[in-house]
This record gives sequence, structure tokens and C-alpha cells, in this order.
Amino acid sequence: MIIYKLYLFLFALKTATCSCNFEVKNAFFVKSKPKIEKTGKFPVCIGENSGLSKAWQDGYYWTHNDSGGSPELYMVNAEGLMFDTLDVPNTVNIDWEDLAKDTKGNIYIGDFGNNSNSRNDLTIYKRGYYGVEQIKFKYADQTPADSSNKVFDCEAFFWKNDSLYLFTKSWNKGKKLTKLYVLPDKPGEYSASPKDQVYFKAQVTGADISPDGTKYALITYGKLMIYGIENGEVNFRKPLKCVKIGKNQTEAVVFENNSKIVFTNEQRKIYSIEI
Repeated sequence: MIIYKLYLFLFALKTATCSCNFEVKNAFFVKSKPKIEKTGKFPVCIGENSGLSKAWQDGYYWTHNDSGGSPELYMVNAEGLMFDTLDVPNTVNIDWEDLAKDTKGNIYIGDFGNNSNSRNDLTIYKRGYYGVEQIKFKYADQTPADSSNKVFDCEAFFWKNDSLYLFTKSWNKGKKLTKLYVLPDKPGEYSASPKDQVYFKAQVTGADISPDGTKYALITYGKLMIYGIENGEVNFRKPLKCVKIGKNQTEAVVFENNSKIVFTNEQRKIYSIEI
């Protein structure tokens, strides 16, 4: 227990003292220092939240627990009060990592956490009005020889125009490679090839797209990065802002509107920020 508490202290210190210097120098972001407001805290039953998406009305969100949690979603508000539970039948929470939502109300649950880079059952569950469908996939550029090259984890995605955009998380030492993959939002089995890539100083742990589709956000441990979207193309070619947020193990992010972002950490705290 003492070792675990020491680890948490050192991790919190690392995120609190991080900066955007690497991203500004190497990925051409501009530093931004907007005000960050703590709005609430999740109940203890949501002890390790790892994803966010908007619910049916403004100010309410769906979230879930990380690996090993119950196969269900929880509706909460910005203060952390819980209002509803949504079952995701015929599923198992192997390693649920993020949520996305389309314009028809379908919710996508990313069971694609892959810390060991050895899973062969990567799945996105599509929870709709009539049940749950499965989108299964593998990384086309991953081979058995890549066992020591741990760049095939994923904790971040969003939906746009009938496609799902996935951002990977690297476990290699040094600068962290993030790859962008795109999948159809239809059930089936797919082989996903990388569309773009970029290096960050920290691991990407969550993603979301703005309601007007002009920008998207990536959250890491300690930082929030905003990219622009030009001509409908999602890529890493238009870096806009890098915001140092600290706040421990930040794992989930969602756009409340085109200028306001809500993010959370695995210490159950909820924050908002105007960008």
C-alpha cells in the first residue's frame, strides 16, 4: 500500500509539473492557458472512469468504468450526480477505454485497451435502440515481430460521418508515437491501416470532436491538445492549442459545445475548460 501511494504521489507530481514545450517545439502547437474549473466528483461506484460522451441533453454525460467493470454505462451531470444506468447486454468489459456517439443516438464503446499489445479480440460495441452490434478489428501494420514495439494500445476515439477515428497510445520509452486509424461504424470485421501519425511527450488517453466538426481534442496525462479539421479531413496537420491541465490521471474528454470542454480523471474528479 505504501509503494502504491508513493507511485500515485510521483505520478501526480509528474503531471502537475509537465509542460507543452515538447508539443510546441515538435508538433507546432501554440500554448494556451484558459481557466480550468472543477465542477464535481463521480460517486464511488464510478471508481475508475475512462470514457465520456454526451447524453440526451446538455450538461449530462455517459461514462463507464475501466477494465473489469460491469458492462453498463452511467448517466451523470457535471456535478457528478448519477441519474441513470444503461445496460450493454451480451458484452464483457475486458478493457473499455472510451465512448463515442453518432448523430442517430448510437453509442460506441471502445473495448480496445491493449496494454500488453497482445489482444486479438479488439472490439467496438455499437449500442443502439435495438440492441448491441460488434465492430471487430485488428491493426494491419502489427505483426508478431512487433511484440516489443508497444504502440498498438488504444484509449481514444470519436465518430464522424459514418466513421470511427482511433488514436493509439504508446508504451515505449521516450517520445510517444500516436497513430490515427479509421474504421467504418458498421458491424463487421476489419483490418485497419494507419492514416497519419505524430509524436507527443505523453500518452493519448481520450478524444472527442466538436459539435460543428471543425476541431477535435486529444487528452493526455497532464495536457489537452486541440487540432483543427480542414476540408472534412481528420489528421495531424493543423495543430492549434496545447493546454497544460495537470490534474493527475486524466482519461476522458468531451465537447459540451464548440468552445467548452469537459474532462475527468481516474481520481473521479470532473473539470470544465473554455477553449
